[in-house]
Amino acid sequence: MSLLHAVLALVAFFAGVLKSGFGIGAGIFLTPILALVMDPKEAVVLVAPMMLFTDFTAIYQYRRQWDTSDVLALALPCLLGAVAGTLLLQWFTPATARRVIGIIGLLYVGSELMRKFFFRSPGKPNLIKSTFIGIVGGLASALANSGGVFISTYFTGRLSKAYFVGTLVVVFLAQDITKVSMFTGLGMLNSRLWTIELYLLPLMFLGGMTGKWLNSRIHEKQFAKWVFVLIVGACVKLLLF
Repeated sequence: MSLLHAVLALVAFFAGVLKSGFGIGAGIFLTPILALVMDPKEAVVLVAPMMLFTDFTAIYQYRRQWDTSDVLALALPCLLGAVAGTLLLQWFTPATARRVIGIIGLLYVGSELMRKFFFRSPGKPNLIKSTFIGIVGGLASALANSGGVFISTYFTGRLSKAYFVGTLVVVFLAQDITKVSMFTGLGMLNSRLWTIELYLLPLMFLGGMTGKWLNSRIHEKQFAKWVFVLIVGACVKLLLF
């Protein structure tokens, strides 16, 4: 087995683990790893269908465990952001996109942590917040598979761990379908990459089952802490690597 095959297998498995276990972190951590053994822009495109396939697994696992009002508030902004981000990816270098997203992410996470420290309660959803987070999340998703950094902050502290993951993956499904469709239509996601995706499907499914098992064994408070650790770690990863 070559290094490329080994990395592809690792990425496919952990795409399922992180999506079903935490709802976030899969694309933002795994895309840079894949970029070590292949063209960075191609890595962004290849991870997108992995996110889509693991969306379907996670939605089945968390069926009927999502907040419909949050899904409706974020769906359209996320779709608009995903369309814009896909078009921008043709001109942006992956390195530039990652650093811009990392800076915005750290600023936003910092403001959320300050709010929690001073006010001790999660912020209430509103139209301005959902629109901003949705558009930036869609952009980040298309440019670096990192939309979860922003979108997850909209739910953190308000939803239980099961509803947190379930709501996230429903929102992700819409934008991931948009991304994959546009990547394919623009010729960025070609037949060679689609063949690789099909070979990796069993590992994605196995990873999803493992992630659901982990989620059921993590305490609610521990889950919230791990989510913030993943968000901050992901932002730092985008900036430094």
